[in-house]
Amino acid sequence: MNFNNPLAFLQRMADLFCLDNTPDYVQQGCGAELGGIIALGFIEPQIAIDEDNVTATLENATWWTGNVNTSPSSRFVVLNTRGSKAAGTPVEEEGYGLVPTERTGDDNELVFEALGVVDNRRFWASVNQRRNWQMVFVTAGTNDDGNYNAFYVKNVSVYADLLIEQSIKSRIRFSGSAKWSTAMVPALPFAFPAQVLTDLAA
Repeated sequence: MNFNNPLAFLQRMADLFCLDNTPDYVQQGCGAELGGIIALGFIEPQIAIDEDNVTATLENATWWTGNVNTSPSSRFVVLNTRGSKAAGTPVEEEGYGLVPTERTGDDNELVFEALGVVDNRRFWASVNQRRNWQMVFVTAGTNDDGNYNAFYVKNVSVYADLLIEQSIKSRIRFSGSAKWSTAMVPALPFAFPAQVLTDLAA
């Protein structure tokens, strides 16, 4: 903060959130970050995730598969999904001073579909009825190590139910949505271990 500039000081005092200096934008030189949501992960709210260091948790294959294969589990992976996440919707209110509108947060929604209807009634019932899920959504893009670009969010509410279409050639599936709100902070990106998808699909 520049205390030699009273206008800068007053501007900082009027900011809605107390932030450090804005970091430089990182330019993408080449390649493409592919979309699509190919898998979902659900983590029970009591499990601690250090968002400043996810190496031992979200980016660790054993952290996922070792728990998924135990009972009771506290983290769950849903493979072979499809879905999308639209941009969040900002929460707005009338501004102060010369600022006509201020944004105080945002609401987000992810929609998805998943197979395995007959065997997963109890799973989705539990997911629907539990509050404050931590959630991971995995995209089709990969990094140089072959792990998937994924994103972590918390305090998530989920609802999924049967979707049965008229055509006898269509597949029954669960159709769902996940909703959460933030202080206008995008989801945390990380590298989801490709080994998890390989192990759980075996």
